[in-house]
Amino acid sequence: MNRARNSAIVVGGVLVGLIALLAFGAPGRDNETAASQLLGRRVPAISGPTLDGGTYDIDLAAGRWVLINFFATWCAGCITEHPELVALDQWGATNGELELVSVVFDDQPENVAALFEKLGGTWPVLNAPSTAVDFQIRQVPESFLVNPDGVVVAHIISGITADQVIGQIEAS
Repeated sequence: MNRARNSAIVVGGVLVGLIALLAFGAPGRDNETAASQLLGRRVPAISGPTLDGGTYDIDLAAGRWVLINFFATWCAGCITEHPELVALDQWGATNGELELVSVVFDDQPENVAALFEKLGGTWPVLNAPSTAVDFQIRQVPESFLVNPDGVVVAHIISGITADQVIGQIEAS
């Protein structure tokens, strides 16, 4: 009887831990840079139609920094970081140094349009599922910073801050 009770307590504790991990993410993931096979390499091609009916091609951003952000409207961290992306977009528009592009990760275009209408943002948004494969995205939000030469210089998992990205750009 005690053995069954102790086993049930252990199993219950493990389940609570797993649920907490799924709900809140892995510890230490906030604004964390991470290793990626893309670091130091040419950015994979990103091009195609945007959700607003335009087109985007990363090759046209040559000579500027580009932040590629993978996100979904169902992702709490993505919602939290969105104002930071708005601030980055405004900073980039002011000085012409940074261009943002977001890539939808497993979401519906109408949900994305509603999010941008509510929270702001005018940068290109691609619904290109194969792009997530090219970048080996596992969990959103994830962002990649590309230098003006088209080389991936940072992989940021979890939410970003405008100050973090601006600091990396200004330090280069």
